Amino acid sequence: MSAKMINCAAGRNDPPVPQQERIAETWQRYYEAHGYGLWGFSPSPAARILAEEISRSNPGRSERIEVVDWGCGYGRDSLYFLELGFDVIGIDVTNQAIALARAAYKRRQATGVPLPGSASFHVGDIGSVFQSRAGQKVCAFFSNRVLHLLRHADFYRAIYESIVCLEQGACFCVSARSPDDFDAGLMEWVPGEEQALARYKDPARRQHEIAFVTRERLLQAVGHDLGNTRFVSATEPERVGASDTHLLVMFARRKCSTSRTDIRNASERADASTPAAAINTREPSSII
Repeated sequence: MSAKMINCAAGRNDPPVPQQERIAETWQRYYEAHGYGLWGFSPSPAARILAEEISRSNPGRSERIEVVDWGCGYGRDSLYFLELGFDVIGIDVTNQAIALARAAYKRRQATGVPLPGSASFHVGDIGSVFQSRAGQKVCAFFSNRVLHLLRHADFYRAIYESIVCLEQGACFCVSARSPDDFDAGLMEWVPGEEQALARYKDPARRQHEIAFVTRERLLQAVGHDLGNTRFVSATEPERVGASDTHLLVMFARRKCSTSRTDIRNASERADASTPAAAINTREPSSII
């Protein structure tokens, strides 16, 4: 879960909402209560897609392959990448998630099972982690089940900040809940945001909104900076033993350089091209 999801205020006419504290506390409780039982350690469909593409396209690469796992949680996909020999930079907003990821990594190292990749796990966001890595570029950016948490402007900024850290030809692979995941029995559309933003009918989950992600939204966000784009529809359980959620997986490659000016301009384009209702909507507060 990215720190980008906690850095915006409420709508223009609403009082500020302490998003960071509320979301961090929510996920702290989830990880404290369920730990590795949330999803187990089976890799996500998106992680498998990225791993296959990297292995297929880099058979003779001698240098290390470094992957950013943004919203890494307790590291289920990060450990999968490590087992394949990739180096991982895991980033998550939740302290407990990072503590669990570090512990899982140490335990895996202690078992003696080969773990050819190396990892570092960080609490924060992309920008804060890469401040100390000036000029460093990575071979792949990965994020599973995060982007549907972001309001429109933050969605654009997150996409462009991820592209900035990629070397040319690097892989970009993300997944997010698609509109196919809308369940009329459990959810309702937010008035004025039909087909875009939904919330649960259960009063206990009323604040858990989902900004569904479409191909068009992703393509508009990446602009001309990515190529060789393809989309895959996938499903995976919402939790261990729960019903499946429908995900849209996007894979692409970095094809040109992107500057910080591009990020600012992209954000401005997003604000200018999006109805006020979409921009002012408070972002979802959980991926549940």
